[in-house]
Amino acid sequence: MSNRNGAKKKKKKNIFPKIVLIMAAVFILLALALILFRRPVMSMYYQWKIDRPIEQTTPVMDKNILIDGKEVGGMTAEEALELINSNVDSDTEGNAVVIKSSDNKHTYEYTFQDLDIKFDIDGAVKKAIDFGKNPDKDSWWREFKALEGGKVNFAVMSWSRPKVTSFVNAIASEINVEAKNAGFVRQNGTFTVTPSATGYAIDKDKLLADVVSAIENREFGKEITFDIKVTEPKYTDKDFQGFTGLIGTYSSPYTGGDANRIQNLKNGCAKINGVVVYPNEVFSTNAHFNPCTEANGWASAGTIVNGKIEDSVGGGMCQVSSALYMALLNAEVEITERHNHSMKVGYADYGFDATLAGDYKDLKFKNDTGCAIYLEAYTTASNVVVNIYGKEVHPAGRTLKFSNKFIDSKEPPDPVEKYDPELPEGTRQIETTAMKGVTYELYKSIYENGVLKDTVKVNTSTYSPRGQVTLIGTKKAE
Repeated sequence: MSNRNGAKKKKKKNIFPKIVLIMAAVFILLALALILFRRPVMSMYYQWKIDRPIEQTTPVMDKNILIDGKEVGGMTAEEALELINSNVDSDTEGNAVVIKSSDNKHTYEYTFQDLDIKFDIDGAVKKAIDFGKNPDKDSWWREFKALEGGKVNFAVMSWSRPKVTSFVNAIASEINVEAKNAGFVRQNGTFTVTPSATGYAIDKDKLLADVVSAIENREFGKEITFDIKVTEPKYTDKDFQGFTGLIGTYSSPYTGGDANRIQNLKNGCAKINGVVVYPNEVFSTNAHFNPCTEANGWASAGTIVNGKIEDSVGGGMCQVSSALYMALLNAEVEITERHNHSMKVGYADYGFDATLAGDYKDLKFKNDTGCAIYLEAYTTASNVVVNIYGKEVHPAGRTLKFSNKFIDSKEPPDPVEKYDPELPEGTRQIETTAMKGVTYELYKSIYENGVLKDTVKVNTSTYSPRGQVTLIGTKKAE
């Protein structure tokens, strides 16, 4: 029984190893396929990526971009064009600016072409859309930083400031005229009065600012008005009424030989020759002579410095001022400032001189004649001549005589010896001689038809004493 049952029973087989072998084979085959076909498959994938349609995006304005002052951030070029075109009137026909004087006597019209006013909306939009987007541009970094720092505005209108300025300057040149005082013209010894003229002026800077404002605010066709300021001359033809001719003269002799001194005499005469002094005007000699420089025509010549004669720029000019002083005294014009020298000069007696020094010693006079005065000054071969022309306010037959009067004297100081390293040792040389100080008074005697009527003191002049100075040489012999 048992043998029969055992004979019928079959033994089971293990198939797991076969499954593992099959799976391994499949994996190997897949690995080989991947190795063999990887490059073609990947190439096909990337080619698909390249060839597939790309979704196009329309560029827009940066958020910090403005066009003509309008915010266009996030807009496309087409949207920005539509916005700006709807807000900008770019018509350039007719007059851009009309300028008129407030008295309606002057009118100036300028077209858009005259002022080079242009509108370029398309160009502004193109610049705005491209701004800061191209890193290949040399200016990209600056554009990027500009946007980072704030808003950037693109103007649609341009105009020429130089042309506007030129037109305004032309208007000012046409209208502006300085007020002109009446004056003298002398030809062949005859005086002719040149008439005065009224002055006119506009505020050029204000007019320019008004025109620029109208253009920038696009107030085209607007009338811009300007005022004309009227200035009357200070002196007119009536200030020359009563002019009679020569009222005072003086001639001061000089000797030749010093070319620089003669140059200074001529230069001084030239600086006051032809000067017109109006009624109540104060004349300053220094104002006409200064600065005392070679560039102003003065040469180096002898002049008084600390009680002795030394070469100095302008030496000799005081002979011209002294001649002017005496001519004014003869004309009996009011002298308001005069100073004498510190010591007597060779060309004038005590009290007859008038010195100048810097800006603290001057010869001044006031024209108190009620009529304009004309100064004439020149040199001859031997004299400095000064003539005063104007209105004779004194009666006919009146003559003058000037004389000086000694008042006092002052002894010179004790002699002084000074060592001089430039003189040979043991040498004695007198640098300045002793001179007493003196005081004189100048008087004017007035005669009418030869009869003395009055004597008037003109000035008191005090001249300083001077001590003797002896130089003693200390230079050793070589």
